[in-house]
Amino acid sequence: MIRALLFLAVLASATACKRSSDGPACGAVGAKFMALAKDDLEHKKADEAIHRAVEAQLPAMRDSIVHVCTDSKWTAAVRKCLVDANDRVAFEACEQQLTDEQRQALDKSARGESAEGDSK
Repeated sequence: MIRALLFLAVLASATACKRSSDGPACGAVGAKFMALAKDDLEHKKADEAIHRAVEAQLPAMRDSIVHVCTDSKWTAAVRKCLVDANDRVAFEACEQQLTDEQRQALDKSARGESAEGDSK
């Protein structure tokens, strides 16, 4: 019985260690983008119409980032860097850690293009 409990304790701790080394989820990256973008928008001197228009686009931009992050398999290190970023400049600096292919997918998504659409 003690041996079984010890095995379960070791298994649980190994699983917990693996989970934490996987880094933040892509959803957390999207949430951080949204928080930073809203904060940035609040500090800009834009008229109310522009403010509302930009704010209305933020959920789609967040969803796009989450989708590209998931599909192109951003590393745990990149996701952690993005989630830990304190401002837009730091967030953009973390994006430089993406591979060329991942950055291209992010750029295409930002332009509203599908990631698989340009193989002509």
